[in-house]
Amino acid sequence: MKQFVLFLLFFLIVQIDSDAQFKSYFQNGSLRIDFVLSGNAQESKASIFELKKERFYGGSLHKTIDSLNYGEFKISLLDKLDSTVIYTRGFCTLFEEWQTTDEAKRMDKSFFQTVTVPFPKKEVVVSIERRKRNGQFYNLLNTSIDPRAYSIVKGKLNGVKTHKLIDNGNKDECVDIAFIGEGYADYEMDKFHQDIQRMYDYMITQSPFDRYQNKFNFWAVDAVSAESGVTDPRKDVWKDTALKSSFNTLNSDRYLESTHTFLIRDYAALVPYDQIYVIANTDKYGGGGIYNHFSLTSIDNSRSLTVFIHEFGHAFAGLGDEYYTSEVSYSEYFNQEIEPWQPNLTTLINFEAKWKGMISKSTPIPTPAKEKYLDKVGVFEGGGYSAKGIYRPTYDCRMKSNEADEFCPVCQKAIEEMILFLTD
Repeated sequence: MKQFVLFLLFFLIVQIDSDAQFKSYFQNGSLRIDFVLSGNAQESKASIFELKKERFYGGSLHKTIDSLNYGEFKISLLDKLDSTVIYTRGFCTLFEEWQTTDEAKRMDKSFFQTVTVPFPKKEVVVSIERRKRNGQFYNLLNTSIDPRAYSIVKGKLNGVKTHKLIDNGNKDECVDIAFIGEGYADYEMDKFHQDIQRMYDYMITQSPFDRYQNKFNFWAVDAVSAESGVTDPRKDVWKDTALKSSFNTLNSDRYLESTHTFLIRDYAALVPYDQIYVIANTDKYGGGGIYNHFSLTSIDNSRSLTVFIHEFGHAFAGLGDEYYTSEVSYSEYFNQEIEPWQPNLTTLINFEAKWKGMISKSTPIPTPAKEKYLDKVGVFEGGGYSAKGIYRPTYDCRMKSNEADEFCPVCQKAIEEMILFLTD
């Protein structure tokens, strides 16, 4: 009993200290940094477009430093006076995916990107870094920001209704997901809310979400589209929708995304959020999810719910795709000479840092696709869009196929770690 009391006191002291540290550097709300990424297959440039102050900050007040080291990009905030690092987060972008396509070998292109951080009290230095091909970060953008500057925009979208559909508590102690409707006309808002409920009902049947269902808040942001449905260029269907999403992203028919990132963030800013999920009002199979960017899924396809949870695995927990036979637009997406940062993929370069401790001593590494190993955690070759040289934890998983019953134990562990990182 005495040990428990001492542990509890230690925990409370650490949490109070973390809260005090947060309050010493940050105030209410978020600083939204809108910037533009441009370049080609070989070059990357970044430039600030606009700064905004948003009403809410949805992230943890206790953990401002990202210990996971996920993402192709990283943003850091440094105190201007003494260069103390006060905030870091990793993230990914559609831009880096495009850079692996054939189009990027022929031309330059620009993409909108947004990162939100807690709003600083004092002047800070913002650093945006990018991973090199060897996995090491280099500085892409470095600038000072004065939170008192008149140029920081404070406007917001007006006339948009929001609803807290699933309420499990305070935003600082829950994962808040902002669901935004895409391709829902005004008369379809009830359907939009019902679709969100369907997604929640499905999520809480999946491990580890079933164990942490009281850690999630679901918000609805009623983005009204002029037309019902979604743009589909290959069918010459063009819709006037709120978020301007489209199939055929990066010339992949099923890849449903939007390049209008600033617009999506304008809608999301109306509620507190850790994650953004766009629901597209269409029955065509498709979607996309990018780590700490946003997810997008069609809702009325027979496989929409499995796609929903798969894409959330990307955007929320940084999970990589484990399939390698489906057609994609990328070429040589992973450098097989280094260990990928994704927690569920390995090249065996630094497997000690991955799931080696979860493998039985009787399971060989690499693991053959034989019947006696199909339900075991191992090291199965094929993943990350490549049949050779990249390995996945189990024979099948939600990150590999829609037929899998659930996330594998390695992916479940990564999801659980992210839930706890954001809520404890």
